[in-house]
Order: sequence, then structure tokens, then C-alpha cells
Amino acid sequence: MHNTKECIMCFSEIDERAKKCPKCTSLQAKFSNLENNPILVSILGLFIAGIFAFMLYQNFYVRALEEKAIQNLKVTVTEISTKDESDGLYVACIGQIQNETDFKFKEIKFQVDFFTEKNELADTFSITDEDIDILSNSSTNFRVRGVAHKEATEYNRCEVKIADAWSHT
Repeated sequence: MHNTKECIMCFSEIDERAKKCPKCTSLQAKFSNLENNPILVSILGLFIAGIFAFMLYQNFYVRALEEKAIQNLKVTVTEISTKDESDGLYVACIGQIQNETDFKFKEIKFQVDFFTEKNELADTFSITDEDIDILSNSSTNFRVRGVAHKEATEYNRCEVKIADAWSHT
């Protein structure tokens, strides 16, 4: 006569040599089922909690630091120019970006406003420069250029702001 044991899942009597319960088909090893293995459940829970904590850290804390760093980029315009080409008049602002943060930036989205001699808004455009890299704690030269919608004499001064940038390490 064979000895019996209780199934760890359905509690029915089964042969003590059985690796699998004939009624519920659950494996009979001590920690073969996930719900019976507290170590695996704990590790899985910690892993999920760690991923969630990392996502919160990246989306709130680090992104807030990046946005503050973008606001602290100092843009200085050194020159404004217009050029009449075969397909129309172009206007450009040339200057320098001073980055005094530990963040590096690329894919810079510029917001450019052009003003007349009377400080009236003459034109505006947004442009993304995917080629420029702003290194941490350094200065970077830039040039933004777009199609002019007014006469060349209307473009007296420009203000350049960085609307957005992608930070990277």
C-alpha cells in the first residue's frame, strides 16, 4: 500500500510520489507554483515597485530639472540679416547659447520673434534644429533662418527663445 499526501492546491489525497495532482494538475514541488513561493512573489513585487518608482522619478523629478535647465539657457543674438534668394527673402538670426547646467541638449526648438524699428512685432516663426548640440557648461553658436513674410527693412531686431530641447547624457 502506498502512502498518501495532501495536494498543495486542492487538498485532495494523492500518492506521495506524485509530482502532479491528478485532479487539479498542479505541480507538487514545494515552490513550483508562483503563489506558493513567497521569495519569487517578493522579488516580482519589488521589481514592479522599482520600475514604477523609476518611472515616477524620471517623469517628475528629472523632467522638472530638465525644464528648469532649459529655462536657464541664456540666448544672446549677435546679428540679424536678410538675404534675397531666387525663391524669396530669407531672414536669419545668429547668436550664442550659454549653458551653465550639467545637462546636454539636442533637437533645439527655437521661437524667433522679429521686431521693427518701432519695436512692433514684424514676424515670428518656430524652427527645430536637429543638428545643434548644446554641451553642459559651455557656449554654442547658433543660426536660425526662415522665410521672411515682410520687406527686408521691417526686420530690425530679433528675440530668440528656446521653447523646448531634448536632454541627453
